[in-house]
Amino acid sequence: MTAAVLLASALVAAPSPRPGVDVAVNEPTVGTVVAVAGTVRVASEVQGDVVALLGDVELAAGAQVRGDVVALGGRVSGPGHADGRVVGFTALREPSRVPGDPGSLGLALMRSGAWVVLVTLMALAVPLTVRRAADGLARPARAAAVGLLSLGIWLALMVLALAAATTPLGVVAVLAGVALLLAVKLVGMAGLTWLAGRALARVLPGVLRGEVARTGFAMLVLASLALLPVVGELLWVTAGVVGIGGVVSAWARPVPVLVAAARALT
Repeated sequence: MTAAVLLASALVAAPSPRPGVDVAVNEPTVGTVVAVAGTVRVASEVQGDVVALLGDVELAAGAQVRGDVVALGGRVSGPGHADGRVVGFTALREPSRVPGDPGSLGLALMRSGAWVVLVTLMALAVPLTVRRAADGLARPARAAAVGLLSLGIWLALMVLALAAATTPLGVVAVLAGVALLLAVKLVGMAGLTWLAGRALARVLPGVLRGEVARTGFAMLVLASLALLPVVGELLWVTAGVVGIGGVVSAWARPVPVLVAAARALT
């Protein structure tokens, strides 16, 4: 009993999350550790879960997480240990590579190739959907604002879902939310590269001027630029946010609250 009391008194409460601020856990902590648009660096024990929304989780050698480790829009790395699930979801991030690491470069090239193939297939299979997404990007500034607003709502819903992730329904809600975000981003990237391909059509050779070919080529250019350090990540994230905003704008125009919020932001 005495040992349990001493252990409880030695644990500090998890810090309150603040958007854009990194979180460092350097001493035994109790509760769920959350970072929003920031990195969580764990170097001690956490009696709870560790969650990064639009950020990474780094587990140092001395890290011991007694729950799950989840990075939505980021990666989980490091030699630390977690008792529960370790999930990294990088849909909003660039197809990144580690300089000097051939394996990392190969994986990044595979991801880039996958995006090119998927977007090209979308332009071929569902051209009307891609064009509708492109219509939602007619005003890029508004699309970016809608994208940020939509991601904020998505993050709030994911926090609620993660809180219930210990139940089957909560797990399904998290998976459904992640799948929805990935699907919306895919459609948005297709619409964005469709517009870029149309703008490039005049300077492209004849074989690449067709709707499908120029869309795939524009996606190839974007995915290649995303491999650049720092600038590439910023470009990829910006394209993702704008693309998501374009999809939401195109399919949710009748929603007065969303339209009013977008106008206020722009």
